[in-house]
Amino acid sequence: MYRLFLAAVILSLIFCATPGAVNTQALRVGVTGGFRRAFGVEMGSIVGDMSWAVIALAGLAVIWDNLTARIFLAMIGAAFLIYLAYQGFQDARKKEISEVNAPKGHTDFVTGVIMSFANPFQIPFWIGIGSSSIAVIMSDPGLTDFAIFYMGYLFGAVIWGTAYSALVGYGKRYITPKLFRALSVICALVLLFFAFNLLYSTFISG
Repeated sequence: MYRLFLAAVILSLIFCATPGAVNTQALRVGVTGGFRRAFGVEMGSIVGDMSWAVIALAGLAVIWDNLTARIFLAMIGAAFLIYLAYQGFQDARKKEISEVNAPKGHTDFVTGVIMSFANPFQIPFWIGIGSSSIAVIMSDPGLTDFAIFYMGYLFGAVIWGTAYSALVGYGKRYITPKLFRALSVICALVLLFFAFNLLYSTFISG
């Protein structure tokens, strides 16, 4: 059992540390708002990730096979990423450092949830990588094995989210107005990239 838990923790750390839209948004809000703001985005993302894990475990992968549902989720996800990128470009126009606002009506936590849950490619991740990782260690995995794997993944995700948020929060003190504007532009461009990549994967390569 411990091998399964450890494998899930390692997989989680690798997956969460991969540069992506969530880490980019956490950086964008964290360089002005500190640990609390970045941590909110990261924890919200974890809730979205684990929701998809439960959906995959429940056998609702039919969502992935439904083109309309997949396109709907991709459109929502891409639109939200583009909106966040727009906010980043707006921040880059400011001459002084001011705390980045969360999208209207949303907290950073909700932003993280939306960014994760509006990504339909979570389904093949959990069905493919998640299930295959369990199968490598357990020849005949049961519900308990899946629960242990998901607990390990959750543990690793919380470790990464906490460490990354702390790093971003610590770096806040070194941010100058010029560096803030540069980071805002870079984060906005990265968010745009992931938005169009999501659309490309859905409509062309998907």
